Amino acid sequence: MTIPNPIHPPHPAAPTQSSQPSSALPARASTLIIGGGPSGLVSLKYAREYGPRWAEGEGPVLVEMEGDVGGTFRWRDYDNAELVSSKQLTCFSDFRYPLESPDHPSLPNFVEYLRSYASAFSLWPHIHLRLKVVSLSKVPPERVVDGYSHHAVLRRVLDDGSLAEGQDDIHLTCQRVVITTGLHVLPNIPVIPGLNDGTETLKSPAWIHSSEYKSRDQLRDKEVLVLGAGETGMDVAYESVLAPARKVWMGVRSGFLSFPKVLNNFRVLGSTFEGALPIDGLITNLFETAYVHPWVSASHLRWFVSDFVIRRVLWVLTGTQAGCNQWAGELPPERQGRAYVFLNKSAKAMQFINRPYASLSPLHRLFAHYQDPPLPEGVDDPTIHVVPFPSRFDHTGKAIFPPPPAHRSKEKAWKETCRPDLVVLCTGYRQEFGWLGEGYPRGPDECNVRGVCSDKDLSVAFIGFLRPGVGAIPPMAEMQIQLFLLLTTQSIPLPNTPENYHLLHAKGSRIQYGVDYSTYQATLARDMGAAPGLMELWWEYGWFVVLIYWLVGPYKSDKAAGIVRTELWDTIRRRGVVGNIFMGVIPMVSAAW
Repeated sequence: MTIPNPIHPPHPAAPTQSSQPSSALPARASTLIIGGGPSGLVSLKYAREYGPRWAEGEGPVLVEMEGDVGGTFRWRDYDNAELVSSKQLTCFSDFRYPLESPDHPSLPNFVEYLRSYASAFSLWPHIHLRLKVVSLSKVPPERVVDGYSHHAVLRRVLDDGSLAEGQDDIHLTCQRVVITTGLHVLPNIPVIPGLNDGTETLKSPAWIHSSEYKSRDQLRDKEVLVLGAGETGMDVAYESVLAPARKVWMGVRSGFLSFPKVLNNFRVLGSTFEGALPIDGLITNLFETAYVHPWVSASHLRWFVSDFVIRRVLWVLTGTQAGCNQWAGELPPERQGRAYVFLNKSAKAMQFINRPYASLSPLHRLFAHYQDPPLPEGVDDPTIHVVPFPSRFDHTGKAIFPPPPAHRSKEKAWKETCRPDLVVLCTGYRQEFGWLGEGYPRGPDECNVRGVCSDKDLSVAFIGFLRPGVGAIPPMAEMQIQLFLLLTTQSIPLPNTPENYHLLHAKGSRIQYGVDYSTYQATLARDMGAAPGLMELWWEYGWFVVLIYWLVGPYKSDKAAGIVRTELWDTIRRRGVVGNIFMGVIPMVSAAW
């Protein structure tokens, strides 16, 4: 498959594994990149183009334990899965999707994009598949030569995923290590009494983790309990209704914040907004990024004002402030906003969740409402019954639920009998860094320089481990590797400005790595000298510009202005008058204020 590209000419699809260059892994590499997902590929590209020069045969290399590149997009795929972030925000700065391609490509299509990226920048000869790093250690100082201070031990991975035993380990020394193994590594499996704690009976339901889910065939004609209300959980619940399953429940802990990945189907005063605009296109407002006073940024006032305004706009458009047309499963009122959580942009299931609860007055409906798509045919029960997370399963396989939190007291399905045939644990993933030796950060939590590296060792980076509340990880990873290369070559000083981009996660939350996308990107741009001044932006590019950080600075691209004036301007044009007022002008004015 070839992905046409407006910047690069068409190029052949990436070679299959069997046609990969057979060059062996060198004994020394200037930079070792661990992981072949988007973060790894963009790190390899920048390390080869902008990294410190190396001796012949010692250039940057990438190792990946699977048999193909693509990371979670390749190996966590399931039927009908699409990107929830738009192509405009997900693809890399110098390798764009064409305007006519879908805003939200399928996961297989995005994997082909990544393969084409590797081909376009001649990365394949430097990618080594089916190799797993089993340990990484520091070379004793007295044995370090030419700055090669890291020693990696690698082992080949067999077709069944097991490590090759009885073969010699592969040893490699390097000057720098870039870890890009990602967030979706090991399934996070909660232990639930009566389900998977060793006390289950013959009547206990079957269960799988979402990493094992592939198609509706696994759900058809079953009573299904989906545990977890993230984007995968919403997808699996939606697919359960359409399979069709006999009945579908969704277990929700404290709540979620739903917002469709595409702004569409709002009807206001008889006119329907059908701009099909990706929600993350709102991030491209000038005053959502760098041009705010430091005090406003430090106080997060912009987030709070923006959330306040957007919630009122949502009430006008849909009748509820809990989310976009969200009538159940909501967060506590004090945490309903992008300042606190990741937006759940997989909203297809909301029409089935809302059915018992949506109650818009006729007068409000006459003024404005959200139009759900037609109900699918052949579905007997088009309802997803929202329940709390079960505390246990009894000996008959019945789920025992605690009462829902007070802010969701209207939900009553927990009082009904829930005896599922299948439980799908959409409970996320965890990371494990036991293979890192003494002296390394124990993961990105110990990286005190923008979540990328530690000021104690600028030769080790963690790329792609921060997650945006709204936005995409690949472009964040692109700027992270840019920052790392500038730091490791001492081209810029260590950043010392406040980190005002962290989401305000609840204390005790399992996930603490969320950031506000636009604030984080603007911070890195200022660190690198890549954020143009407001007057410079207007004088050189005009007011109708969507800011991206390749217009100036050490990674300035001559192609950036063309992207600004075509692809990203197209996003604004597609909003239309109504969309620009409600989804552009109002949030921009509130943020600028």
